[in-house]
Parts: sequence; structure tokens; C-alpha cells
Amino acid sequence: MALDFTRRAPAAAIALCLVMGGASFATRTMAQNSQIDLSSQDSVRQTIEQQVGKRVKLKLVSGQDLEGQVSKVGNHAVSLTELAGMEFFDATVRLDQVAAVIVRRAGK
Repeated sequence: MALDFTRRAPAAAIALCLVMGGASFATRTMAQNSQIDLSSQDSVRQTIEQQVGKRVKLKLVSGQDLEGQVSKVGNHAVSLTELAGMEFFDATVRLDQVAAVIVRRAGK
């Protein structure tokens, strides 16, 4: 019996790791998607808050695109650093001027 157990132990360990890893990924994905209330007036702010420290592209009401790293998010404005094409500049954008938030999906 001990011999059968040692042959099955590595396979069982691998299966357990796959199940736990899949559950962890599914939990993270669901948590990210479920935190934004799209019917809320603050959905743009909530989306940007989840991206603090990450790069985003903001499509403004004027049609202009701003891409940079989100550093701070307030009730009325967002601060972007390391702007694409203007790395030595930062920007502060009023949230009511943001038409869309474009983010890179994880794993792509």
C-alpha cells in the first residue's frame, strides 16, 4: 500500500495545486469585476481607483487621449504621471472630463 501512495502523491499534489490556483484566479477575477457599480455616478472614479500604480489610457470628453500611470485619485480629479510621449510631465484631470477608462487586461 505504501508503494501505491508514493506513486499517487505527486499526481495528487499537482491536482491540488491546479485546483487551488484556479480558485485563486477565479476569486481575483470575480472580485475585480464585482467591485464596480456601473449604475453609480462614481463608476469612473472607482475604476480609476483600482488602477492606482498602473498604466491607463483616459479618453477625455474633448476626444483627446492621455496615457500614464495613476498616482492619486480624489473625489473630483485624478493625477497621472509618466505620460506617454511626455515622460517628464504629469497631468491632473477632472473626473467629469473622462469619457472612458481604457485598461490592459491581466494576462494579455
